[in-house]
Amino acid sequence: MLSNRLAASVSLLAAHNSFADAGRMLQELVGVKVDDNTVALVAESAGAAVMAANDASVEEALEHRRPASSQVQPVPQRLYVSTDGANAPIIGGWREVRCGVVYWKDARGDLQARYIGRIEDHKAFGRRLWHLACECGLREAPEVVMIGDGAPWIWKQAQLRFGRAVQILDWYHASEHVWKCAHAMHGEGTTTAKHWADRMLGVLYKKGGKTLLDRLTRSSRGRGKVPESLLELIGYVESNAERMDYPSYRKAGLSIGSGPVESACKRLVGGRLKGPGMHWTVAGADSILALRTTWYNGQWQSLWQSKPLAA
Repeated sequence: MLSNRLAASVSLLAAHNSFADAGRMLQELVGVKVDDNTVALVAESAGAAVMAANDASVEEALEHRRPASSQVQPVPQRLYVSTDGANAPIIGGWREVRCGVVYWKDARGDLQARYIGRIEDHKAFGRRLWHLACECGLREAPEVVMIGDGAPWIWKQAQLRFGRAVQILDWYHASEHVWKCAHAMHGEGTTTAKHWADRMLGVLYKKGGKTLLDRLTRSSRGRGKVPESLLELIGYVESNAERMDYPSYRKAGLSIGSGPVESACKRLVGGRLKGPGMHWTVAGADSILALRTTWYNGQWQSLWQSKPLAA
């Protein structure tokens, strides 16, 4: 049985490196040899303790209808919530890790962020993201903004858990759909495709989604057989037009990009779970994600002060 302090060191190294590398680093740093299996056991046990505590907090808040009060002071004036997914190599096939980030600017204008990542269905993850946002001032913040791609589950959770939030379709995902259509209709890499995409994106940026939808619809009427790619783009814009009012968002000083959550996916998943030859169990991957979010959320010291591995 490792001491609490040594277990904390083992877990921190394992959260950022392979179990084998963590063991070698530990021996180099403090002269203590811990085999790979023990490193994995300790780290995954600590991560499981983090998950159990988080699950209990979420369930208590839901059961008693007492959302967590803001742990952030002063309360953010504008709170952003964003979510996306990243695939991880799980034994038996790839699985999506749902990643979320809640972020804001503090009183000095510096960006602050809190993260969550878990392999679970969208309903459970929506509850978990809501709980994290409550801890960051969701109920107290004067303004809440939710940014995501066009995945229906994101907007369903936004409506259910973040009802007052301004919903924004990430500009870069919208742009990708326009470019995909341009390449399909006019040829990838052609001047015609570039000019068409530039025109459509100009309309979207300056006039918003409803105007772009009108432009695309009118364009489709002037054709004999409407290209499938154009029909797909029309359907995408029609489903998200209310979230594509980019002129108004920019005028209000709102962010229109999902850079923070894409960074979160790379930080939480790509930075540890996708190493060469790695294949995880769901429980193992989730436990490491729990340790990484604990570290990045600035909660490492408080975790080990609670002695999570005590019998």
